[in-house]
Amino acid sequence: MPRWSGRDPLAEIRSLKQGESPHGQQQELLAIPEKPLANWPNQDLIATVILDTSVFHLARGLDYTVPSHLVKKVQPGCLVSAKIGDQLVRGWVRSIRPGEPTRQRLRPISRVLSSHPLVSAASFELAEQVASRYAGNVSQVLTHAIPKRHAGCEKGFFATTNEKSVPNETQNVLEDLTAAFTRTEPLIASYPSGKKLLDSLEQAQACKVVWSALPEPDKPAPFNQIAQLITCSLRTPGSVLCLFPTGKLARKFSSYWEKTCSPAAPSALEYHFDLGARERYRAYLQCRFRQPRLVVGTRSAVFAPLNKLSLLLIWDEGAETFQEKSAPYWHTRQVGMLRAGSEKCSLVLGSFSRSPQAQALLMSSWARELTPSKHQVQLPKIFTPEYEKRDDPTIGRVGLSSTAIQFMRGALAKGPVLIQTARKGGRLGLSCASCLAPVRCPQCFGTVQQLRGEFICNSCAHHFQFSCARCGTQETRAVSRGNMQISKEIAAAFPQIPVINCDADNPLSEIGSQPALVVATNEQEPVAEAGYAGALLLDTGMLLSLDQIWTAEEALRRWANAAAKVAPGGGVMLSGDPGERLALAFKRRAFSQWASQELQERAEVGIPPTAVLATVRADQLTLHKIQQVANFAYAQVIGPAKNDQQFQLLVRSRLDQGEQLRQELQRIQAISSRKKWGSLKVQVDPIDL
Repeated sequence: MPRWSGRDPLAEIRSLKQGESPHGQQQELLAIPEKPLANWPNQDLIATVILDTSVFHLARGLDYTVPSHLVKKVQPGCLVSAKIGDQLVRGWVRSIRPGEPTRQRLRPISRVLSSHPLVSAASFELAEQVASRYAGNVSQVLTHAIPKRHAGCEKGFFATTNEKSVPNETQNVLEDLTAAFTRTEPLIASYPSGKKLLDSLEQAQACKVVWSALPEPDKPAPFNQIAQLITCSLRTPGSVLCLFPTGKLARKFSSYWEKTCSPAAPSALEYHFDLGARERYRAYLQCRFRQPRLVVGTRSAVFAPLNKLSLLLIWDEGAETFQEKSAPYWHTRQVGMLRAGSEKCSLVLGSFSRSPQAQALLMSSWARELTPSKHQVQLPKIFTPEYEKRDDPTIGRVGLSSTAIQFMRGALAKGPVLIQTARKGGRLGLSCASCLAPVRCPQCFGTVQQLRGEFICNSCAHHFQFSCARCGTQETRAVSRGNMQISKEIAAAFPQIPVINCDADNPLSEIGSQPALVVATNEQEPVAEAGYAGALLLDTGMLLSLDQIWTAEEALRRWANAAAKVAPGGGVMLSGDPGERLALAFKRRAFSQWASQELQERAEVGIPPTAVLATVRADQLTLHKIQQVANFAYAQVIGPAKNDQQFQLLVRSRLDQGEQLRQELQRIQAISSRKKWGSLKVQVDPIDL
């Protein structure tokens, strides 16, 4: 029978009468049946394929027949291509069932791209859980979880069937590993509940832990303590997955592991975006088919297909890089929680500070705390702005106050000093040096830059000489300064001391122990050989000036990470206006108390993690249609309100009704996609509030 094309006048009637298939669905018909309600006889196998498509209602899974010449190649988890309309789309085979009569004629699978089972059943289940948790679809999650296929890499991988596998570790090897990572302090066993945690890991008892780590100033992160946790977990037959916020940090830990452990120990498999497309796909294949004992990666590696996972460790769990920026906007911490629950493995969330989300897990008794005793080790002394503002008239009037210069001069006598800046670049914005009024162009009121004593408008290129209309002062200062400008100011104040500038364009891994001034942006601070003698954190109020709910926890995280690079006996100084509450929390290292108070304040206004909150963004007409079909009787709806060029709807519910809300959001997206209402963005637990 010839292929049907065109508009079928009975398609809408048939779809209303027949409903949806319990397995999958297809909207297109290949031929017009003589009897629209009769079943199509079908003897071929039927495969449910999850297609890699952005069309929401088609990404849940469609049924296709398996042609006889592809029966031996198609299996659950393999990668195929199939047609939607006239478009050929790749997809993953979710399941295969025997042939049976169908309500409508199904299209066949067009081609098998990879006959190997690239996706395991556990990976499908995890993707479904994440899609349900974030009101998305499985296709969106699988796109993040599975790297793009590289045919040449796959061919070479399966051709090397006799590649040397990782040797089985003996008890002697594990004892050597334990000895290698326990030669230096600090030790996990020295924590009040550390010995109990190590025993649980050695006995393969699943445990959930929120870990406040002790600093290791000569390392980018507490590598020695992380290695101790991994070593104890490797005593069990399972694998260990260790996640870091950046690929740079993952590479450094992998190098540290290889240098410190014995040759017979399992190697660390790197799995992150910095590897490139080919190597990243090869790392995925190794996880899927060779099951390495230790995998070190970044955000998307949380989906690494390891059959028997014994420990999932997420370091710096509050880092913003763990938040996925595309739909369905999942967070690594939450995916780790789902995976730990389904696979019964241990989960350790570590950091130097404490996020409200991690504190909520402790307060709900879902996890237990691993915190050092108060005086277990000597920590750097912290100076807050109240120390600066004692009697220094230069504070707020010049780039570097005399108190800050005095602090750096005292620390330089002991070793290198770290200066953390909030931004990269030079002078970013100008203001009057006396009254702090912003400098604007007298013609168009645009922003201005200063070049060799002359002021130039960035908008109309008007040249003029500045004189403050408010106080008459002709001197200016930078509203905010980048690391380049700060380096110039510090070099002028300390002409005999080398000044090292570090940012994303000028990276540096480590420096020696000689006196030096290191100006670095966030996450780009090099490690000093014996730790820094002091750290000056500039413009601490800049991040807090952003009107976002995450700024306070992110500021504490950045300060704590910088302070962890300072050697015992050193000092850390806050410069700027971080606010009294945040400054005191950092000075006293009361991160858990601050997080508990933050949770109480969020509970009063219904902000995650104390409630389920979702944003629905679309044009005004689409939001109006959504409000007509949505059932939010159990939730609170706020809006719509204009947000940039679109309109936004806030929907909030209690935690115990969160599943209902997420299911309703999935239904709304499917309706909007099917009826082609327009662009729609749904985000559960948004961070950009």
